[in-house]
Amino acid sequence: MEKMKTFFVALMVIGYFSYIFSNIGDKDISCSYYQKKTVQQKHTCSIRVSPICASNNVTYSNSCVYCFAKIALEFTLSVQHFGKCQKFKKS
Repeated sequence: MEKMKTFFVALMVIGYFSYIFSNIGDKDISCSYYQKKTVQQKHTCSIRVSPICASNNVTYSNSCVYCFAKIALEFTLSVQHFGKCQKFKKS
């Protein structure tokens, strides 16, 4: 039981640090894979959640969803930051 607990803690730590370090550095996401005709026809994304805030202040659930939106909007989107977009209150 102790080994299983240690395994899950290690798994959580690895997941946390991979999330933190994946958000450092370049904010550009390559969407070239999603431009392929076969990928465009399938148009399926994983349910993995790794939010991206785009220049249109919309939060996309992951890079796949972001890339399909970027392609649909003729590459006018860019990444503002990784994580959810801030919602502004109306005055």
